[in-house]
Order: sequence, then structure tokens, then C-alpha cells
Amino acid sequence: MKRLLFYLTICVSLLISCKGTKTSEQAETIDSVSPPVRTLVDYSIVYVDIDSLTENYQLAKDLMAELEEKMNRLETDLNNRQRRFQTNVNDFQNKASKGLETRAVLAQMEERLGIEQQQLMQLRERYSMEMAEEQMVMQRKVLHEIMEYLKEYNKAKGYKYILGTAFDAKILYADPSLNITAEVLEGINAKYKAEKK
Repeated sequence: MKRLLFYLTICVSLLISCKGTKTSEQAETIDSVSPPVRTLVDYSIVYVDIDSLTENYQLAKDLMAELEEKMNRLETDLNNRQRRFQTNVNDFQNKASKGLETRAVLAQMEERLGIEQQQLMQLRERYSMEMAEEQMVMQRKVLHEIMEYLKEYNKAKGYKYILGTAFDAKILYADPSLNITAEVLEGINAKYKAEKK
């Protein structure tokens, strides 16, 4: 009985020691079977900050300057028309209060002022819609140029995904080491400068 316990103890000890050590062949086999750990770099994902790109892209700056210039022209035109209208209103009120015109003439003046006021409101609405449309077109142009540049840029880089982040974007966090905004901005501004010449 003592002998049997002795042999069992030795067998258990041997089994435990054999399980704990692997031969180099076994280790290689196990390592080759287990899947490799993937990192973010393996997926080739990078991102650009769209807000920063559009704010610093020279094309966007130029288009915004043109838009502001046009907006100022329209605002000046509207203000001039508004002043003329106010002058006509003051003239009407002066004549009406002093009795310098007949009721029929004052009625015609009042009708013309009503039409002029309505035209001013329509003009303000038209200018506002025009500027909103131009701003949308400008944004589309800028984004189109960025997208076209990214296609060209990525031919050399070979990224699988180039994501865009912005203040209101769906990407809530991105590792700063994956941010390629500065590199893209430098390249797209260089391309724009070359095309502009």
C-alpha cells in the first residue's frame, strides 16, 4: 500500500511538471494557432479635423472673403434702399401732418410706401436666401476639393479609412497620434497655391 501511494505521488508530480513546461516545438505550435493581436495601425485608420481643415484651407479663406464681400455689397444696397424708404416715409408724415397735400395724393403716397415696404421685405428675403445658397455651395466646393485631395493623397499612403472629426461629428474620441490634419492641410494648400498660379 505504501508502495502504491509512493508511485501515485511520483506519477502526479511528473504529470504536473510535464504540464508546466512546454518544449520549444509545442510553444511554436501554440503560438502559430492563436490569432495575432491586432492594433489600430493594422486597420490603417487615420482622421482629419474637418473644422481645422476648412478654417485653414486657403481655398476656403478665399471663398469666404468673396462671400463676405458680396454680403457687404448686398447689405449696403439694402441699407441705401431702407434709407430712401425712410426719407419717403418722413416726407409723407411731414406733408400729412402739415396738410400740404390733398387726401387723394396722400392716399397715393401711402399706397406707394406700402408697396415699397413690401418690396424691401421681399428683397431682404431674396438676399438672405441667395447668401445661404452661396454659403452652401462654398461649403460643398471646399469639401469636394478636400475629398478629391484625400483620394490623391491616399494613393501613396494606402489607408483603409480616413475619418473626419468635427465639433458635431459622430466620432467622440480619436487618438491624436492618428491625426493627419496638419499633413493634409499642408498638401492641400500647396496644391491650391500651385493651381492658382
